[in-house]
Amino acid sequence: MFEGIVSEARPVRPRRLLSRLLPNLVDPPLTAKPGRELTGALACLMASVPQSMAYGAIVGAALGYNWIGLGIVASLLGAALTGAVAAMFGGNASTVTGPRAATCLVFAASLSQLAQLPGFDGNQGALAALALAQAEVVLAGIIQVGFAALRLGRLAGFIPYPVVAGFLNGSAILILLSQVRTLAGIPKQASLMALPDVWHMIQPGTLALGLGTAAAMLLSARLIKAVPSAVIGMAAGTLAYHAADALGMAGGLGGTVSPLPDAGLPSPADLMLMLSQQWPLDSAVLNIMVPAALSMAALSSLDALLASVTLDAMTLRRSDCNRELATQGFANVLAGLMWMLPGSGSTARAVVLVKAGSRSALGPLVTAAMGLLLVLGMGWVVAMLPRAVLAGLLLVVAFDLVDKWSLSFFRRGIRNWPLADMLAVGTVMAATLAFNLVVAVGVGLLLTLVVFVARMARSPIRRCYPANALAARIHGDPERLRFLERHGPTIAVVEVEGALFFGSVAALEKKIDALMTHGVRHVVLDLKRVKDADASGARVLERLHAKLTREGGILVAAYVERERRARPSSGIAVERRRRVGDRRLWRVFEQMGTMEVVGEDRFQPDVDRAVARCESFIRASTPAEDGADDAISPAILRGLDRAAVRTLMAVMTRLELAEGEVVFAQGDPPDAVYFITTGKVEVTINLTGTDRKLRVQTLADGSIFGEMAVLDPKPRSANVAAIERSVCHRLAAEDFEALKHSHPDLVFQLLENIALIFAERLRATNLLLAELEA
Repeated sequence: MFEGIVSEARPVRPRRLLSRLLPNLVDPPLTAKPGRELTGALACLMASVPQSMAYGAIVGAALGYNWIGLGIVASLLGAALTGAVAAMFGGNASTVTGPRAATCLVFAASLSQLAQLPGFDGNQGALAALALAQAEVVLAGIIQVGFAALRLGRLAGFIPYPVVAGFLNGSAILILLSQVRTLAGIPKQASLMALPDVWHMIQPGTLALGLGTAAAMLLSARLIKAVPSAVIGMAAGTLAYHAADALGMAGGLGGTVSPLPDAGLPSPADLMLMLSQQWPLDSAVLNIMVPAALSMAALSSLDALLASVTLDAMTLRRSDCNRELATQGFANVLAGLMWMLPGSGSTARAVVLVKAGSRSALGPLVTAAMGLLLVLGMGWVVAMLPRAVLAGLLLVVAFDLVDKWSLSFFRRGIRNWPLADMLAVGTVMAATLAFNLVVAVGVGLLLTLVVFVARMARSPIRRCYPANALAARIHGDPERLRFLERHGPTIAVVEVEGALFFGSVAALEKKIDALMTHGVRHVVLDLKRVKDADASGARVLERLHAKLTREGGILVAAYVERERRARPSSGIAVERRRRVGDRRLWRVFEQMGTMEVVGEDRFQPDVDRAVARCESFIRASTPAEDGADDAISPAILRGLDRAAVRTLMAVMTRLELAEGEVVFAQGDPPDAVYFITTGKVEVTINLTGTDRKLRVQTLADGSIFGEMAVLDPKPRSANVAAIERSVCHRLAAEDFEALKHSHPDLVFQLLENIALIFAERLRATNLLLAELEA
């Protein structure tokens, strides 16, 4: 009876294994809409092939015009290889991978630097330089896999956009400068700085062909939407060149791309052989290779992650960014070993693919397959491409690469520029032009840190006020009110925001030093808006503690919730600890030793308790005040004669409360009103989603609480518990109802007094709301 079940269950395990190894071949299904996948692949191929050829021309031109053909084929094959690997194993089924401007420029720059080193002369030296550059690609791929292993898939969001914009603009200018000689028909040996001296060598025909190709692309982009403008421009320029050649007029048009050598690309064995001849590598070579590999890994990863974010928005799927990094790193290792150019996720190509209807990995796979067939079956086309046409194509690519956001500020005028952001854009552009893309990447990352620290290093002080400003909250404790009116100016509450780190603590320490010169001896640091601290932040608390102690005062930190949870071995509990950040400051100060130096009692869960801690210290360190104040009539008894008070006391129940005893809890039914005779109680409310309670106020002798029981039948909105031995009287709700009939004048006076108490508490609530919004 179980045979059918067993036979049906067997295919499940291979399918699960397939979905783990090749997830994009399983979901979304490849054959759901094959017509749309083919349409998307054709559109993507037409958009990506011209770009790949242009980037390959940049790389090949770094060694000389005779190497452009090899560079183009290496770029097209790299697009096919990395595209197929990313489509099968990557973190998003719609990813389209291929050579990108930034990585190809870094590759070309390092290749040019290697070729200029001693010992890299002639074709054999150029081939050795290319082998070392391919080793950079392998190393970059390994670094990308390391990024994925370290779970760095979401770090792209931490790179400021002005740095990215500066890099894009610098790359666009480099592409333009690299094509000046080709467009003008000037020999490669001629320096750009010497261009005014060799202007007579400019070939008008070459210049016209290149600019005409660019013009055709720009014009067709506006008039013809069905066919990519790059295809139209290249076709028009190539036809014009060969028509002139048929008429014997191609002599001044710059020539065509050199054909691919008959042997094709070198083999991985050739790469190993070339590299073995270079060992040991000297410092000059390593100084070029290592920064280039790091730069290509960073730029390729950034491109891949930005493409994944764009695809997620378009396809409503969620990419596995770490898997994407690992896959593209592995693809670049293969590309480097097989003498191909590195690839990375391309937002522009993926957008074309998805907009044409593709949703599964079939579209990228067909794109890669058609690109491979194009290279293998139509390699002769490469040899027919005029160099000036490729230069015109690169002109348009460079213009498209310019960052539109930073360009828009030039239209608004310099007065409307965000100076810090534009400075970042300009600095990265200058580094790109003055040095190279490798240095620009380092400058960009360094500038990222500098900008972050500069913006975070502003004064962390939100506001500062004396403790007697809290008097409006304390309407139920006359004794405390009088104490704060006298000693409040010596207690300063300093609200801090941001992070307590090395860039901000100097301003905090300077502010408190200034307060101490004006008579402040006790400081409460309100850390409600501080989520993190470093060793410098912990050390400044220790220094402030020492300074205030020397002056006879104390330092108390508020909103540092005590870490009460043990460190269990349960994986669930450990994961819960990681998710909860309310007690992070406590853990930081505990690990840094600050808790031991300052004292655990100096870290309180809110400002009210922190100020109360200062009050206790002042009471303990100063002589008792002479002359007790006259007794103050409780607000609830205002206007009642002795007979009315005796009547009221006759229906009330006397309660003796031990320290910590709960009178009622939030959510309990409203069954009575309470009047404090002696002692103090604490009113707290539960904070939703946590186990914390926020202290609202402390009520002392003569105060009333729970009065809503006689007005509103809804459950209790707060907790009330005794904080010391106390005595209070309880008036049950049913007894209050009975008084309405037997002593209406008494009840009327009680309701009037309750209304006055409400008004006072409403003013306190308004103050609390204003503080929360400030």
